[in-house]
Amino acid sequence: MRSSRGQALLELALCAPVVILLALGTVAAVQIAGARAGLEAATQAAADAAARAPDQATAVTVAQERFSALVAGYPVRSATLSVSVGAFDRAGHVTASSSAQVDLEWAAFLSLPGQLTLRSQVVLQLEPWRTHTP
Repeated sequence: MRSSRGQALLELALCAPVVILLALGTVAAVQIAGARAGLEAATQAAADAAARAPDQATAVTVAQERFSALVAGYPVRSATLSVSVGAFDRAGHVTASSSAQVDLEWAAFLSLPGQLTLRSQVVLQLEPWRTHTP
């Protein structure tokens, strides 16, 4: 009976660090995936808003506002958005490019970088009925 308790304690001592590292690696992967999904969703929403805007100046303003409102709910820092609308004609496209950083300093002992930069880009065709000139 005494040797089986010692064996169980030894097995726990050998396996616990591996299980803890796997759990923390999973948490880091989920954090990165959530941040990536949030950045992509905010970029898509910004491009959608710009594509539906009535004019070029409004398109950029509305896209920036929409992006800022959405990206604030995700675990990213230093999020930036660049919107290009071109000539804003019926055959035009809106290009929204964004980048943000994910803070992984808490997982430095897992050999992960302290910060990870994520990028997203969306290209949409302008809504033809919004770009009609009288």
